[in-house]
Amino acid sequence: MAASRKFVDQKIKQRKVLMFAKAWCSECKQAIKILNEYKMPPDTFEVLNIDSRQDCSKIEDYFQVLCLTDRRNVPRLFIDGNHIGDLEVIRRMHEDNRLRETLIESEAIKS
Repeated sequence: MAASRKFVDQKIKQRKVLMFAKAWCSECKQAIKILNEYKMPPDTFEVLNIDSRQDCSKIEDYFQVLCLTDRRNVPRLFIDGNHIGDLEVIRRMHEDNRLRETLIESEAIKS
């Protein structure tokens, strides 16, 4: 699991906004649709599909530690290295404008 942890930690540091996802996941597709509304530049925002990785299960196990949750599900959104949450949290923050504010604070988008 050490290699999986290192991979996840490095990816989180590489982008202001990173979402771990699975290509076939409908919740991930909904989260991507919401995040795409903010028109973040590609060097700022990345969606990383983990379902094609051999260590997918280990990455999901690490989410439980990293995100302080008993769930292994995706999507998992990180902004400025901080775990934000899954689709439910993303949707709620989007609806009450907190997601926009967080993205502005992180300089992922302009006000």
